[in-house]
Amino acid sequence: MKESEIAYMKEYITKNLISLLTDKYGYTIETAFDVLYNSETFQKLSETKTGLYFQSPKYVFTYLDNEIKTGKMC
Repeated sequence: MKESEIAYMKEYITKNLISLLTDKYGYTIETAFDVLYNSETFQKLSETKTGLYFQSPKYVFTYLDNEIKTGKMC
C-alpha cells in the first residue's frame, strides 16, 4: 500500500474520531482535537506498523473511549 493511501486512511479515521468525540462527550472541536492528539490511541494510530489505520473508526474509538474513561488504552 502506498504511503499516501495510508496517510489518507489515518486522516479519515482522525476526522471520524473527532466527530465521535463531539457527539458522545459534547466536546468542542478544539477540545476533541486536544484529547485525540494527546492520547495513546492516536500515537498507535500514527504508527503504521500497528495496522490500526486499517480498522474502522468506530473500532478505533473503542480504544479511545476506554482510554478516556480509564486513563489507559487497554
